[in-house]
Amino acid sequence: MMATTLSRRCAPLLVGAVAVALGLTGCSNTTTDAATASYKDASGNHTVHISRSDLEGELHDLLANKKFAQLLKSQGGFPNVSGTDTTDTGVSSIWLTTLIDQVAVDAETQSAHVTVSAADTASGRTAQESTFTAPVFAAFPKSFADKLIARGAQQAALTRYYETCPSGKFVSHILVKTQAEADAARKLIQAGQKFADVAKLRSTDTGSAPQGGALGCLTPNEFVAEFQDAATAAPLDVVTGPVKSQFGYHLILVRKWDPVADTSYAQALAQAAGAVISARVQHLDVRISPRFGTWGKRTDQNGNVVYGVSPPKAPAVRTCREKSAACAPATTTTTTTVPAGG
Repeated sequence: MMATTLSRRCAPLLVGAVAVALGLTGCSNTTTDAATASYKDASGNHTVHISRSDLEGELHDLLANKKFAQLLKSQGGFPNVSGTDTTDTGVSSIWLTTLIDQVAVDAETQSAHVTVSAADTASGRTAQESTFTAPVFAAFPKSFADKLIARGAQQAALTRYYETCPSGKFVSHILVKTQAEADAARKLIQAGQKFADVAKLRSTDTGSAPQGGALGCLTPNEFVAEFQDAATAAPLDVVTGPVKSQFGYHLILVRKWDPVADTSYAQALAQAAGAVISARVQHLDVRISPRFGTWGKRTDQNGNVVYGVSPPKAPAVRTCREKSAACAPATTTTTTTVPAGG
């Protein structure tokens, strides 16, 4: 892993699922969708509808679970949670965000032709029991629990898929500050020095230089665009570059992934699915019913830029009208072609 932010690894796969509830304040809206998420990939144009009834049904299943409601209140910050509904619109926006994130998970699963195995399903159950705690999860209705398990199983399947390095390519680099330094490093390699040895001596990337410049498996949406494009197009076993990015100048070497020798990089690969899903979420064209808030980006506690639903500013219920500012048309993001995974 690089010390710079060249790599996008470690991006979160999903918003945490525990802090959830249904917000009932705000304007009523005649649309049947809580949100729609559209995207374009190699298979064409797609639009997924998240209906209000589906959203509210899932939130009802969550809050009807008394153990879950108690857990939520014990964590603090959600004083209005009570029974199967609440006036805290902030918590409902979190669950809607998880459903929009799931659109990206579904899209990547289909695009990469990933099959969910029985082991993935078992992992999905374990993950959900860990998220909610086993007693809380056991108290959910079976139909709802099965939905959560299936979503967890997809996450496990994608993680397993990326751990195999689907591109079959292992990428290394030498990072220096100037074009002249890059040219000098390239001449050393042309004179017979090994790429790894030059990386250890010359690369300014303190994360990869001790490993001879090794970054690991080349995965989609993993690196900044200039580096990603060059590495993807690079022939095997041929030094490519210098390639300029915001971090400096890179010499890039791509070789065939070795499933035996490269096992030490598998742990980092487990996080690659998160980067891919985050990129898909970023490029969704999302429309939110103003009843449930607005869609946009923000910075999480780890400094990562994430996309999600922000709760609406609660108007006075008695004065709310369909044509008021609080019931303005839903906001959108810009539609962008999403790279197919795998």
